[in-house]
Amino acid sequence: MTLGSQCRAGAVLISLIGSAVGSAETQAAPVVNCDNCHGNREFVTGVRAPGDTSLFVPSPTLAETAHERLACSDCHRGFDAGFPHQAASKVSPCQACHESEGREWQASIHAPTSAATGDAPNCVGCHGSHLVYRISDRRSPTYSLNVAALCGRCHADPRIIGTYFTAVDKAQARTAVAQYYETVHGHALTGAGLTVSATCNDCHRSHRVLPADSAESSVNRNNIPATCGRCHVGIVEIYAQSAHGAALATGRPNATGHAAPVCVDCHSAHGIVRADEPRWFLGVVDECGTCHERLYETYFETYHGKVNRLGSTLAATCSDCHTPHDMRPATDPASSVFPASRVKTCGGCHPAANANFVRYEPHGDPQDRARYPTLYWTWLFMTILLGGVMAFFGIHTVLWLGRLTLDRAREKRAARSAGRPGPA
Repeated sequence: MTLGSQCRAGAVLISLIGSAVGSAETQAAPVVNCDNCHGNREFVTGVRAPGDTSLFVPSPTLAETAHERLACSDCHRGFDAGFPHQAASKVSPCQACHESEGREWQASIHAPTSAATGDAPNCVGCHGSHLVYRISDRRSPTYSLNVAALCGRCHADPRIIGTYFTAVDKAQARTAVAQYYETVHGHALTGAGLTVSATCNDCHRSHRVLPADSAESSVNRNNIPATCGRCHVGIVEIYAQSAHGAALATGRPNATGHAAPVCVDCHSAHGIVRADEPRWFLGVVDECGTCHERLYETYFETYHGKVNRLGSTLAATCSDCHTPHDMRPATDPASSVFPASRVKTCGGCHPAANANFVRYEPHGDPQDRARYPTLYWTWLFMTILLGGVMAFFGIHTVLWLGRLTLDRAREKRAARSAGRPGPA
């Protein structure tokens, strides 16, 4: 008999003796003492697979965990009835106690994948099996500083990415975890240790994780303002009153047929940077230009646009004039570009701005006769004048060249007739 077999036999005998003594003392005591076997590393090592120690769970393991007051049999139903364990013994599902969380997980995108292939997380995959610490415990995988790494076990795994995220529309999912660490949220969390900063479950939820195309998803376009607004309360209140917020509420597209932008359209989902970084200043115009195409073109025809294109952050961009979140139509008295407000708005960069100064048209379109008649006729006159001058002098140059050519030919003929050398 090997040493391991002797240990197992001894442990079983001790367990049975302990069971008999326990039964004599009280009817409420369990039949077996779990620690007699599962507290003996030599006894349980290798039972499932060579070298496997997953069954080694000594009684102090649950101390300080969320389940410290539970007995083994609260989860492992029937296992305390005796050894060997009966076939009817089973592990009670977590939702037996955590009903709400269980229902949410069952409705998530993780549940069917977990059942079909085991590639998606279940309760144990995220919270652990025995060392289940409270979410406020620094040791917990679900503690805010640890969540990104926890989700990264799957979402940064090349095998998972290659299996589930190869489609073109899944491009963002392939780099989400790596990008997160470079965002303002990621830097605040991992660099500054700010546990209030958003991490994966703050946006995607903890249990009811749904794809963005689901109407019930927290990251569905229509739900994005509410999701971001859980942290950015003041900003979402301003957004709701803006032209963009009103358009989202009514489902009304803009003049060029684009849907109302939400937070991720301007800030992105996993590439969010600080709003005071140069790359944000230089990129904000491009963000606005994805919907406001013609205004984007006319902006770059102005001094502001040309300086911005050269890489300077000194010139005004869209958000400087229209505000970052409270953008409204120019006809709205509360708008920053309402005629009565323009001196104040322009004065943010130009302290000497006055009523005459703000008559400048920042998006003047010389081809829009209805909105900018003076600019249109000036542009038309200058275009015709320039074209006419170029045409006149072009024709003049061609005719003059023709005359010179003919004069040169005549001089050559006259020279040959007179017997003298002609012009070169």
